[in-house]
Amino acid sequence: MTVEPDFKSSGLVAERLLTIGEVGSRVGLATSAIRYYERRGLVQADARVSGQRRYRAETVRRLVFIGMLQDAGLDLEEIEGVLHADAVEGWKAIARRRLATLDAEIERLQRARAYLQGALLCRFDHPATDCRIIGAEIDRRLTPT
Repeated sequence: MTVEPDFKSSGLVAERLLTIGEVGSRVGLATSAIRYYERRGLVQADARVSGQRRYRAETVRRLVFIGMLQDAGLDLEEIEGVLHADAVEGWKAIARRRLATLDAEIERLQRARAYLQGALLCRFDHPATDCRIIGAEIDRRLTPT
């Protein structure tokens, strides 16, 4: 992300603040989502100009980070925990829990993939009744453990 500087008469360079619309366009969020994140305390506007919210590059980066956490499957409560963790162990505990959930989901998806691959290997009409590969899995699931 390129942040364009504003030049002030004093000769100092100040970071250009972005409007909520500009931020939304850059990070792929509706402005209503950004305002919702503000109400939840996940981000805050860095300034107001004529009543309009303005954001620094650091806040834009925080919004991208929130999106990354959402991509990893964290809900907003967990994201809040990560962002407001008092210590490293706080956010790492959240990450570890999510990793365990992801590992279980990956295992489930790999099994589902194997079932479908097995069904595609069946040469008969219907995998539920005519396929030895799927039939073996059905029998395995019916066997008491």
